[in-house]
Amino acid sequence: MRLKSYIFIIAPILFSSCSSILLPTEKPMVQIPSTHEIATDSINLVNLNWIDFFSDENLKELIQEGINNNLDVQNAALNIDIAAANNQFIRGLQSPEVTAGTSAGVYKFGDYTQEWAGNKTTEMLPGRIIPQHLPNYNVGFTSSWEVDIWGKIKTMSKAAQARFLSSFEAKKWLQTNLIYSIASNYYELVNIEKQIDIINQNIDVQKKTLEIIKTLKQFGRSTEFAVTQFESQILNASVESQELNQAIIERENNINLILSRYPKSITRNKLTFNDSIYEFFKSGLPFNSLENRPDVKRAENELIASRFDAQIAKKAFYPSFNITGGLGLNGFSPSLLFTIPSAAYNILGGLTAPVFNRNALKASFKTASASQIIALNNYQQTLINAFSEVYTQYRILQNLLEAYKLKKEEVSTLENSIENIELLFSTNRVDYIEVLLLQQNVLKAKLELQNLQNRQNQIALNLYKSLGGGQ
Repeated sequence: MRLKSYIFIIAPILFSSCSSILLPTEKPMVQIPSTHEIATDSINLVNLNWIDFFSDENLKELIQEGINNNLDVQNAALNIDIAAANNQFIRGLQSPEVTAGTSAGVYKFGDYTQEWAGNKTTEMLPGRIIPQHLPNYNVGFTSSWEVDIWGKIKTMSKAAQARFLSSFEAKKWLQTNLIYSIASNYYELVNIEKQIDIINQNIDVQKKTLEIIKTLKQFGRSTEFAVTQFESQILNASVESQELNQAIIERENNINLILSRYPKSITRNKLTFNDSIYEFFKSGLPFNSLENRPDVKRAENELIASRFDAQIAKKAFYPSFNITGGLGLNGFSPSLLFTIPSAAYNILGGLTAPVFNRNALKASFKTASASQIIALNNYQQTLINAFSEVYTQYRILQNLLEAYKLKKEEVSTLENSIENIELLFSTNRVDYIEVLLLQQNVLKAKLELQNLQNRQNQIALNLYKSLGGGQ
């Protein structure tokens, strides 16, 4: 009766205040807005392999090398291994821990102790008194196990699993950004080289015009000042071409750094610009697929893990039920150790719970609760950012495509004017200044057209990344 009375007294203490610990309340999440731009038949770039998105073989080789050798990607893969190992460790806590061991020692009773007073005349074997220096040998197994009656360890395993998935999505997002960086620098590299070609072509045209002016000067139809103006223009264009050559070296080094290798020349294809990259976006954009973007999925998994963390912090207030035990052979002589009478075992079960000074547990719970709300806010902000990125880039691409058409018409008109003005100049019907200005305008328009084409490719790449492509 006395034991039962103790149980009835202690039990309410063990379970007190558990019900007063409330999990945080989350505010409703912001939903992706409905928009007419949603394309149900569009290709989901999250599931589109990057090999199928890019057509340039040189670029594909660079991307593959980056995926294989980039040190940040390798570290992300190791983080996945760490998360998987942590998940495995927590799952192991659900099973009893069993250890095997052996020990040998001696125990000396004090002369004026109760143990020696009671044992110095006791026989441990017939005719053999227990010695004051008593040997002790032990071989066996010991075990300890916290019974997961509240699901604490199971909840810890769920949190670890969510973080494992989060690390996996982090690697995918890192690879997406890696592919974007390689392709962006590659397109910039091609763009610079095409600008150099445009400038060199313009220099050739100016040199031909210069020869005409020199010839006209011999007949008194032009001046030394006109010759000087065209020579100066040619030198200026040559300087610009040299500066662009330096820009090529810088872009090549950017790619080499991403690939985690020392500087070397980058093989590239000048015809890499084409309209095929826009086919993925002509029928609209699958905004509803943004929830599968790697950084959004990562934020979602972090939110899931934070919810489990809050549950774990709450369950820390609950009683823990632990079972310990041992099974083995124990004796005072090695010769007697492996006999049936030497068998020994013990088992103990106990229920424990924090009662006083629970400030540490309360602080941990408050931290977990606040972290859960922060994770929710981060998830919503990540989703909003993703939608905003895609919407903005898509609008820019539409405007650039229209601007490119208009600029292309401008270039065509100016190129047609070149032939006419050179004929007029040779017949002394226009001034050399008009020829010079027209050539400058043609060069400027061609460079602007090339830059518009490059911007289209860059925006398309931005969309590719913003929609989570690159797997």
